[in-house]
Amino acid sequence: MNKALILTFDVQSENIRTVVYRATIEYIKENLSNAIVYKFANNQDLLKYFREHTFSSVISTNEIHPDTAFLLKGMGLVQIVVGMRKELMDISDIIIDPLIRNSEKYLTGTGYLLPSLLTDIPVKSLADTIGIDIDTLVEEAGHNEAENDLLDVAQLCQKLQWDSNFFGINVGYLSCSRLTPNIEKHVKKFVRKEKIDLLEYRCNCHDRESVVTSEHNGYSFVDIRLTYENVLKNNNKVSDRKHYFVRKGCDCDIEKLQNIATDIYKDSRYYFDDNFDKDKVITFYVDWVAKAIKSQFDDYAYVLYDKKEPIGFCTIKKIRKKVVRIGLFGMNSKYRGEGLATYLLDKSLQNLNEQGFDYVEVVTQGRNYAAQRLYQKCGFVTKSTELWYHKWFH
Repeated sequence: MNKALILTFDVQSENIRTVVYRATIEYIKENLSNAIVYKFANNQDLLKYFREHTFSSVISTNEIHPDTAFLLKGMGLVQIVVGMRKELMDISDIIIDPLIRNSEKYLTGTGYLLPSLLTDIPVKSLADTIGIDIDTLVEEAGHNEAENDLLDVAQLCQKLQWDSNFFGINVGYLSCSRLTPNIEKHVKKFVRKEKIDLLEYRCNCHDRESVVTSEHNGYSFVDIRLTYENVLKNNNKVSDRKHYFVRKGCDCDIEKLQNIATDIYKDSRYYFDDNFDKDKVITFYVDWVAKAIKSQFDDYAYVLYDKKEPIGFCTIKKIRKKVVRIGLFGMNSKYRGEGLATYLLDKSLQNLNEQGFDYVEVVTQGRNYAAQRLYQKCGFVTKSTELWYHKWFH
């Protein structure tokens, strides 16, 4: 695993931005297993410290002086800065700022705001600083996955152990969201060290530098990743349909649902990439359905029945207290064109709402037009668009 150095600074400040940025660094420090903390004194001592130790990245708040940042850049270290600062924009590889609403290049917005800060800092002050209303702030912070996303960025790269075991190859994941020429140098070291066969990268489609760097370094585009979201606010009750009903699936449904799942993989990036064994890809989706029913991967699945016959499924995974994600959705092809997919999804959303969930997220493929239309018809809107890249080393 790449070693990260976290720089801290002995500067007193009660500015709300500094408080948020330092809290973000503190969270990373406490939860990143490969991090070492260094209290900055001066550039000379820092340079001496680097001569005695080896690191891949440096993480700091925007309190870092541009001269120090420039020194680190010259050493080839990946620089992750929490907090926007004009003088650091061309020096840093990654900038994270949860208090800036929108940026195409940098990692900004409430998606990176730690939910715990809403209890530590007056919510109105946070909302005013970001420039949004309180309800929007509470809603967005309540739905985000900042705890995981911040650590993914800080780690840069990860070996995906489950994927490696399943596909029988060493699978790596470029988890830091951005790709720059400097980050790519460290990616190559990671690949050699972990003997990676396949590196996966999920790229922000708006980040031109990351897209260009990917293509320049031999990454192959394999998929468009569309994330949809739906805020459940007492949705209208769905009328029952004769002979059809929806409930949580059980073990006795697994075999027939797995037969349905063998037909839903063709829009995936695994199918598009000819390097994958297609039988393995089918098994991946078939096993996913079974594990959802058994609460071993997703937590459960809503199943649509024609009388006693299972003909469709919608797997559900709990993310946070009031947040869920739809994993897989599939319908028996014999029943398509009858509006039953809409019925299954609407019923699933109604059930989730009745259970107290208020936010649902789902990911689908850019090639899967039918799924996109279905989610849009049932009230989902686009949250993000990303590009999947694969890079093979064989």
